[in-house]
Amino acid sequence: MYQQPDYSQYSTTDFFNDAQFVSHVLKADETSDAYWKQQAEAYPRQAKLMEEARIWILLINQQQPYQSSFKPAILWERIEGDIRLQDRRERRFLRPLRRTVRWAGAVVVAALLVLVFMEITQLGSKERTTAYGKKEQLILPDESVITLNGNTNIRYSRTWRSDKPREIWMSGEAFFEVKHVAVKNRLQESDSFHVHVGGLNLTVLGTRFNVKSRRALTEISLLDGSLRIRKDGPGGFERIMKPGDAFVYDSTLNALAGSEKKASGNSAWTQNELALDGYTMQEILHILQDTYGYEIRLNSPELAVKRMTGTIPAQSAEDILLVLRQVFDIKIEENGKHLTISQN
Repeated sequence: MYQQPDYSQYSTTDFFNDAQFVSHVLKADETSDAYWKQQAEAYPRQAKLMEEARIWILLINQQQPYQSSFKPAILWERIEGDIRLQDRRERRFLRPLRRTVRWAGAVVVAALLVLVFMEITQLGSKERTTAYGKKEQLILPDESVITLNGNTNIRYSRTWRSDKPREIWMSGEAFFEVKHVAVKNRLQESDSFHVHVGGLNLTVLGTRFNVKSRRALTEISLLDGSLRIRKDGPGGFERIMKPGDAFVYDSTLNALAGSEKKASGNSAWTQNELALDGYTMQEILHILQDTYGYEIRLNSPELAVKRMTGTIPAQSAEDILLVLRQVFDIKIEENGKHLTISQN
């Protein structure tokens, strides 16, 4: 005799693995629509989890078969890099330690053991920080790709396990191209990709999105796939994003709102461009400060609210300054990394 599951205790993964729910998502009919609508009304707290599972099922069902994008030469280069890294650790720590154990006293041995311990504790994570005005592209252990803008920091585990989610901690600005690793009819912890930024937890399976976190504001722009924004703790919330969505989270107000900027424009920097629709001059000056490291004095405060439209070249800060001079007819005095801006 069929016994209906207790959906009140279901998680997103449980719905994903429920054969009846999967069949409804992929081959819906009037009967299944009515049944699952009834369950959503009976268990309103699970409605969001059902929607999230539905999105993940569709994403995995539509994805292309997974193929490694690495050529053998690139794979061999990575292997050689790991070998060289291990050899450096061997020369730096293990060989001196063996000699010390053989010849030195207990005090020296203890000191070296402390050094070895400190090195080992750093082996589990990898951290990268870009300089002002410098972009960098990283390939993660799962072959996902991150493009870092200037003055950006990320941290992640050197190796990712199958029983743990893929996780990144970041500040600054980065564009993510997350690799699909899930397979049809299966969802496990490692299939999801988490970005921890500005007090938010972003969860995706495989997608392209831009994240910018500066000055207590976190902007998330989704180009492809699906993304869940979650804020834990007091005033917590969840939001599912669709392609083309752009949201801004203000951590000082604990408020999430839609952005007037276009999602596609927010990632234009990866193509050495700057999409300025919706930007005030003050926001452009913030880019020069946060991404390029300038200190700016604005002698004419009325300039701060002026707006620009269109897309401009932005391969360097000099490109942006040239456009500001021509469009706003302003005077910009440069002294190294110090700018003084006045009305002509």
